[in-house]
Amino acid sequence: MKQKYFPTEEELELIRKTYDGSSLALNRIMRLLGRKYPRWYVRRLAAHMGLAIPKPADWTAAEESYVAEHYPKMGVKALQKGLRHNFGVSRSTTAIHVKVKRLGLLSADGEGFTLRGLCKLLWNDQENHSIVYRWMEKGWLKGKRRGTLRKKCQGGDHWYFDPEWVRSFIVAHPEEIDLRLVDPVAFIRLVAGDKEILKICKCPACGLEHETKTINPGLVMPRIYCPSCKKRIAETKMDDDWVRAMEG
Repeated sequence: MKQKYFPTEEELELIRKTYDGSSLALNRIMRLLGRKYPRWYVRRLAAHMGLAIPKPADWTAAEESYVAEHYPKMGVKALQKGLRHNFGVSRSTTAIHVKVKRLGLLSADGEGFTLRGLCKLLWNDQENHSIVYRWMEKGWLKGKRRGTLRKKCQGGDHWYFDPEWVRSFIVAHPEEIDLRLVDPVAFIRLVAGDKEILKICKCPACGLEHETKTINPGLVMPRIYCPSCKKRIAETKMDDDWVRAMEG
């Protein structure tokens, strides 16, 4: 097949110094090259140059324990930073979210609690299932089965608890909750509900600290794009969409 593109040594060096696999880096390369090449070609060129990000290694037991212990005290971004600092691995936020679900700390839809996740919230362990069953038998706590096809030997069908059901139970029966045992950060967030709060954030693009509203701020300074960078990224995406449309 006849070669269509002929990048210069200067252009290859630019890609080598700038490319890190992220969309922001790719957008920057496209601007610096004057959109001389399509995005797919720059990605393919980076892969041939050995710059593509390799597939991360399998999760270790230590990493899973770290996630189980700190979720949901920390936001996903903070977990990502903690895994990088403590274990030297780079996990995407999507990979961490999937791991949280597979560990049974979150329901399949990412909004409610499994039985294990509820016990983690209220007692910082996963062994007090009988107490939750007692609450349901008395009609204090509403729960429902997920409707999965898990067999009895697999532990049976998963339980699901909507945050509003758990919140209503806590308000109606506060004497059942030992505040010395709960996960304090997650418990306060649950009782307060999904309300946005003002938080000082740091923009991952320009490094500017700014104040914004967020639902899950975590325990460290969140990295959220500032308004000017959001606008620039949106404009870049519009330009990329226009280029793809013209090339198509």
